Amino acid sequence: MEAVENSISILIIEDNPGDQVLLEAHLENTSLIISGITMASTLAEGIMHLQQKSFSLIFLDFFLPDSSGLDAYLKLVKVSPAIPVIILSGLSDTALALKAISLGAQDFILKGEYDVQSLQKSVWYSIERKKNIELLKENNERYDIISKATNDIIWDWNLDTNKVKWIGQGLKNYLPVNTDITNIPDKFWTRALHPDERKNIVRSLHDTIEKGENSWECDYRFLKNDSSYAHINSRGYIIKNEANKAVRMIGSIQDITERKKAELETEQARIEAEEARKTQEQFLANMSHEIRTPMNGVIGMTQLLSATNLNEDQKEFVENIQQSTGNLMAIINDILDLTKIVAGKITLVQKDYLFADLITNCIKMNQYRADEKGILLHCTIDENIPPVLSGDPYRLNQILLNLVSNAIKFTHKGEVNVIINLQEQSDESVALEFIVSDTGIGIAADKIDSIFERFMQVSGDSTRKYGGTGLGLTITKQLIQLLGGSITVRSHQHEGSTFSFYLTLLKGKQQSGDNPARGETSEPNLRNALAGIHILLVEDNLVNQKVAVKLLESQGATVEVANHGKEAIELLKDIRADIILMDIQMPEMDGYEATKIIRYQMPEEVSKLPIIAMTASALISDQKKCLFAGMNDYIAKPYQAIDLYKKILQQLTPSCCIL
Repeated sequence: MEAVENSISILIIEDNPGDQVLLEAHLENTSLIISGITMASTLAEGIMHLQQKSFSLIFLDFFLPDSSGLDAYLKLVKVSPAIPVIILSGLSDTALALKAISLGAQDFILKGEYDVQSLQKSVWYSIERKKNIELLKENNERYDIISKATNDIIWDWNLDTNKVKWIGQGLKNYLPVNTDITNIPDKFWTRALHPDERKNIVRSLHDTIEKGENSWECDYRFLKNDSSYAHINSRGYIIKNEANKAVRMIGSIQDITERKKAELETEQARIEAEEARKTQEQFLANMSHEIRTPMNGVIGMTQLLSATNLNEDQKEFVENIQQSTGNLMAIINDILDLTKIVAGKITLVQKDYLFADLITNCIKMNQYRADEKGILLHCTIDENIPPVLSGDPYRLNQILLNLVSNAIKFTHKGEVNVIINLQEQSDESVALEFIVSDTGIGIAADKIDSIFERFMQVSGDSTRKYGGTGLGLTITKQLIQLLGGSITVRSHQHEGSTFSFYLTLLKGKQQSGDNPARGETSEPNLRNALAGIHILLVEDNLVNQKVAVKLLESQGATVEVANHGKEAIELLKDIRADIILMDIQMPEMDGYEATKIIRYQMPEEVSKLPIIAMTASALISDQKKCLFAGMNDYIAKPYQAIDLYKKILQQLTPSCCIL
């Protein structure tokens, strides 16, 4: 018969009828909820009852007809180890009863010496103590299984006695060989802490308890038995009594050495990657300076030469030089653009522009190359596309220039078509499809998937035959993605290719009198745009000095030249200047230091002069550094003469619209 909830069923193994009656009467007078009391006069009878039904508690007389002493208890426990046992003891067998308790019995009572109250207390105590023992045993087994499976260590700290119980296979890594894990020294944990961390770790643990918190966690180093230190993560959970006082703390120790090692390796890799990025950026800055500085001289001298009286052969030679320098600058810009995109340093502008003008100017810039090769270049723009759009016209122009110039490069006969379709529009935006198709050499099927990868070209001899870096399409795709679009390609070898990309662009907000940005325009025919302006040119490169002086004097400017920053400081004490053109990398004193002295150490009439940096670096970080140093503007070498004139006039006459 199953005992009802919160009730107990009792088995009494006692051969004396008088003791049976007395014990049963006392039990019935307690406040215990008893579902039943079963009597057995022999051990064999008691075991038979145990095999037939379950009991909450057993009373066992030590002296029975078929068994006596500890032998009776041991036989009983073998049959039902989970049931608490109270020994019925006479005065003469008290020692045996105590021995039975040491073997697992819960309590003993002396026959004829107990009353209802003491009996009730013994019953409850025995049942609860047995439950707790079984629960503790179960928990210990669970901890042991966990520690075996994970090699973790479980610790159980009694805060009242300051004793710690340790469980776990992982202990073998920290204790001396042959150490009894049931008798681990009290100072084991604190002594194994790393000396540099011991004080802080112990303090953090005690602070957690004193503050009344519920848990503690800490990473630290812990001494192993091979004299090395493991990286440890330790967690502890605090158990409190009814008075909310911390009485016990149970936790774990986990070896996280491999995780720490991985974290350190990851951090080291991050540091190395950052150093590599900085090295790469510095290399690019140096490369930009070393290439752009002489290129500025070549391009500048070519501009000056083209303005002289040339015969037809000489004009052709100059045009070839200009085309070659243009190609070289395109390669340099491709490398810098890719680096900026990968580093996430591309900044998009947001401005209104005339869409049709941008497309038309892109076509015009490529028309001469198409004419040279004898191929047709067509452009069709959907007439429903709004005239003014908003976004980054420069990046859109760069994308189209890359695709159109690529199509012309790989087409020997036939045509290149540019088609722009309006797919859909809302009040705020338009979705456009851009198609650039050609009748060129096409792309092999096994190369289609790789053409957008860096430094990849359609065939092994493409670089030798067509030139280029293999970066154009990589940059094009990444710019399109940066603008929120996508690109696809269809191609058959020897039949041509079709590149299609899709962008959603905002509509412009042009109002009457607005002048949205147009595409590139040809240089105006200027005369004396800089007349009466006194310019101090600070430049260490002799060729670049000659180029700048010739360009500036051709527009009526008066130019003084300083070979480095220190010389510029001395000149400014004696000469009149309206504006300073400052190179950055120079011997003796660079442009940054010279600007700092001008701004903070020279008289007001000098310190307020506008300064334009003439930097051979195209990196945004260097351009920002110029502005941060106190310069008003910057122009990247190699520069076009018209751009330099604009910069100067913008600083001296901000409202000027001559150019």
